[in-house]
Amino acid sequence: MTQKKRSFNKLTSIPLQHVVIDDLFWSNRQEINRKVAIHHQYEQLEKANHINNFRIAAKLKKGRHKGAFYYDSDVYKWLEGACYILHHKKDEELKTKVDEIVNLILKSQLKDGYINTFYSTNFIEKRFSNITFMHELYCAGHLIEAAIAHYNATGSRSLLDCVERLIDLIFAIFMEEKKINPPGHQEIELALLSLYQITNKRKYFLLAEDFINRRGKDANSKRYIFNQFLNLNSTLRHVKELLLKEGESSEIEDFYANLSIKERIKFYYAILNGTCYQLDTPVRKIKDPVGHAVRAMYMFSAMTDLYAENGDEHLLNVLVRSWSKIIEGKMYITGGIGSIKGIEGFEKDFKLRINRAYSETCAAVGYLMWNWRMLQITAQAKYSDLIEKILYNSLLVGQSLDGKKYSYTNPLISTGDYERKEWFLCPCCPPNLARTIASLGKYIYSQSENGLYIHQYIGSRLKCEISDVPIEIYQQSQFPWQGEVKITLLLEKNFDFSIFLRIPEWSKGSEILINGDKVAINPSTSNYLEVQRNWNDKDVIAIAFEMQSQLIYGDPRVKDIKNKIAISNGPLIYCLEQNDNNEFDIFVTSINENSHLRIKHKEDFLDGINIIEGKMSSGKRFVAIPYYAWNNRGPDKMQIWHKKA
Repeated sequence: MTQKKRSFNKLTSIPLQHVVIDDLFWSNRQEINRKVAIHHQYEQLEKANHINNFRIAAKLKKGRHKGAFYYDSDVYKWLEGACYILHHKKDEELKTKVDEIVNLILKSQLKDGYINTFYSTNFIEKRFSNITFMHELYCAGHLIEAAIAHYNATGSRSLLDCVERLIDLIFAIFMEEKKINPPGHQEIELALLSLYQITNKRKYFLLAEDFINRRGKDANSKRYIFNQFLNLNSTLRHVKELLLKEGESSEIEDFYANLSIKERIKFYYAILNGTCYQLDTPVRKIKDPVGHAVRAMYMFSAMTDLYAENGDEHLLNVLVRSWSKIIEGKMYITGGIGSIKGIEGFEKDFKLRINRAYSETCAAVGYLMWNWRMLQITAQAKYSDLIEKILYNSLLVGQSLDGKKYSYTNPLISTGDYERKEWFLCPCCPPNLARTIASLGKYIYSQSENGLYIHQYIGSRLKCEISDVPIEIYQQSQFPWQGEVKITLLLEKNFDFSIFLRIPEWSKGSEILINGDKVAINPSTSNYLEVQRNWNDKDVIAIAFEMQSQLIYGDPRVKDIKNKIAISNGPLIYCLEQNDNNEFDIFVTSINENSHLRIKHKEDFLDGINIIEGKMSSGKRFVAIPYYAWNNRGPDKMQIWHKKA
């Protein structure tokens, strides 16, 4: 099955199976993901009844669904990540688990194609009665993505055929029977467009387009949302005894119980007026990103894919404007997004409270996905620059170094009371991270009509064709600790094409050599340098990016970071953790412009990192570590932004 090219993409993604990571930094993260995280998550899915729900739905066991209504999606995300791992690694233990999950899903499907263990084991008569709050279509979207990954990894159509039967049912209900309301949690839209891309079945495109176009169109949406909200509470009361033991409270109940009165008011207002779920405004009239951050990212991803298919300039204008609005006033220094706890989403411009940063890990995953799509339609380096920032900071911090603990939210400051957890009642983030780390290879390269784009400097081997000529690329990278990169071409014959090299925004100076000869010195940053020539077998591109520790000054429009300083080095944001700075309280000291920053590599510390040493204004020495590496030695004080002396 050939993947359909999208007409309005300037770049074409390279299939994951054509890229193998071989990197000093990321290979270790992928191995931990494969050997530890993916199996640990499977155990947690078993303990929390996610997998058992499928056994009950398949009538292999008696009982009813236990757990939250979105639990199926976590199994699907886990399955997608496991299949990405199996692309490149033979792992019989993992394959056995994948086969088991796939078989359970197949046996859980009803005769008409329906799959959702929450409804099929509790009250099938209520299915699709509350698509605003209950996650049937969200779960279906993640099942589509898992099925595509399974097909690409194994060549088996079993799960893909299962998915097509489900989507045929959804199409019949929402298109032919004209059920008019949009999904509450976006995901199925982008998944349907991926399914269309590999099957070329037009109905999947039409369904995705229709779901996207429905948003903000219902004149009676507030009344509808209110009724759906009442339906949600009635349903959850009905099944509460299945969720929890007597006297036990859930993380969801605890979450809302801990909201301040002001946060509760914002939450209910955003829910009932439609802004939380982006139901208030038609997509082509969006002027400002609002609401739940993960939902917004999945929606913008789907809108970008829709533009890539139909070239709708109104969509493109909204996407470019929304991206710029987030960059300017709604994004933290780490690339994290979402600053209101109650709605897990966006506040007004520049209201980025550092002591209340939400910055959900899933939002980082979604933001990565959207930037990747924007990169494909524009070929602009600002999107790959941001992908790099997200990868090394707001995304990677979501997993502990040993791969066994996760963070749902990612603070920029901690008083010592924050700690990662092995699992959550809402465990969306762990499998989302697993599938992203396992699929890292697809974010490194793209092709265009003119040649090959290199977006990320991650050690890897690439096999592809340019103008029907097979080529291999072997990239060696010292990132994120040093700025040296070496790219070797392996060609069957010499021929003329272009290689586009990203020049990172953080590099103050760059030097590019080919076979020892300088071809560029200090090219413009946040841009692609095109190198066009008649390439020969074993040509070598050597790149040296200047990687220096830098002080970043807080945007005066953001109250909490006005007159404050942060530290970065290359793509990494650094923080101070109290554990490394016992001579002073990190919250009360300050840093000035003459901090005499210096880098020191410590191979036996936190899996091998560059620390930054410098002087506080008091003259005492401080040690800073990469933000992603904090909270791996137990709860501790931490902060990214420091007082400016």
